[in-house]
Amino acid sequence: MTEENTKIIIVQGPTPTLGIVSFIFGLISIFVFSIILVPLALIFAILSLIKDDQSIWAVVGIICAVIGTVTSPFLLLYLGLLFS
Repeated sequence: MTEENTKIIIVQGPTPTLGIVSFIFGLISIFVFSIILVPLALIFAILSLIKDDQSIWAVVGIICAVIGTVTSPFLLLYLGLLFS
């Protein structure tokens, strides 16, 4: 009997890293540091929508960033001053 050396190559698809980062920043921004994390979550979500094929994480990140904006008194004050 002869044994052949068989190589198995596993190809992994692209991972939605930017979308997951957006989701994490958006989720944390609901509770703390929303003045910093909401813009970062939105930037990473937009980059994820442009770059990645899997956009569900980016959409969830945008939703969490919007919730973080609504729950932040500083951002609400800034938006109120901006649009008044």
